[in-house]
Amino acid sequence: MNLKLSMEDLEKINFFNKLTRSGVIDCVDGENEIYFIVPTGKYGLAVGKNGAKIKNAENKFKKTIRLFEFADNVREFAKNMVPDAVNIRVNDDVVIIEVKTKDRAKVIGRSGKNVEIIKMFLNRHFGVKDVKVR
Repeated sequence: MNLKLSMEDLEKINFFNKLTRSGVIDCVDGENEIYFIVPTGKYGLAVGKNGAKIKNAENKFKKTIRLFEFADNVREFAKNMVPDAVNIRVNDDVVIIEVKTKDRAKVIGRSGKNVEIIKMFLNRHFGVKDVKVR
């Protein structure tokens, strides 16, 4: 899919790339967090030894940074964003993420914030229309 990013997002991506040298693919800026997608195999590079690069980036952005590793298929990408998932099913353009009952609140997030971020990234990269957590 063709991804269109704002100038602000491109600036954040470029700045994060300079700090981590990880080759960021995408980002979403939230109220208190910034979410970045890094290429497959670059997660460790972006985090740095003992989390040093991530901590440095959080200090520079003055926000919490959440990283997800990209994958070439929807199921793997969703699993990278929700490591607590027990099962992930893809039905046409809907992704159903099954988690343990105790993990549901964490996966969904306050006011559904986490699910919205997951849905946004899956839509941008794979055309997914909806994400359901069960």
